[in-house]
Amino acid sequence: MSSASASTTTTLSVYSVLTSTASKTSSSSLSDSFPPSSATATPTACGEHGSFTLDFDGLPNFVPSNQNQTDITQAPPVPNPYHHLTFSNGYVYGPSPRVPYVPASAPKLAVFLAGASGMTARSQNPGEIGDGAYEAISAFWFDAYSAFFGCDNNGTDACTLVFTAYTYSPSAQDEIPSYTQNATVPPCAGIASGAGGCKMQQVYFPDSFQSLSGLQIQAFVGNTERMFFVDDMAMGWSNNTCEAGLTRLRYQ
Repeated sequence: MSSASASTTTTLSVYSVLTSTASKTSSSSLSDSFPPSSATATPTACGEHGSFTLDFDGLPNFVPSNQNQTDITQAPPVPNPYHHLTFSNGYVYGPSPRVPYVPASAPKLAVFLAGASGMTARSQNPGEIGDGAYEAISAFWFDAYSAFFGCDNNGTDACTLVFTAYTYSPSAQDEIPSYTQNATVPPCAGIASGAGGCKMQQVYFPDSFQSLSGLQIQAFVGNTERMFFVDDMAMGWSNNTCEAGLTRLRYQ
């Protein structure tokens, strides 16, 4: 892709649908080779193909050293790689310590700590989820369809989510920002009261979010960056040839 890639900016409400989720064709499964998981695309004789959902529910359970601990910065980082994808500094997962949002699918969700604090040590764009060292290999390029989000916001103003989609540029020998989209998430009074119970909002990504090497997510209230919560990221592999599937199989 040339450096003059078209950039598309779309603003939407989380209550409205931009585009229907693209469908993917799956082949017969080999359950003995791949343990059942909603974060695993369909395994076939040609490796791993099709759509998948990152729900974080299969990640290891953990118990805080202080059972009354509610500081989410003490939660463990999302491990790298997670379903072949690399998470930047600042991504941890809950629900313990307690988080104010109810996961879209129980029991876990991921949290991005504004400022990329927390127990992580990685080099990547803040808030980015991508294919890491394999960004030049099309077998690890992905399509992003939708995800559920919440924002650390108990005020009156809406929280703005900023999505930047990256694609790999052979001429630049690096990934480049290619598409952008904004979405809004309403505030939740349960954050201030400590009652929690906040409901996550689903955001649908535009059709242009295909063949991505990375997806950067940031949350703002006004000009202040905020922590955000994410769950059930609906995605799919862009390259579903047999060669690509076998490449993913080799790099588990």
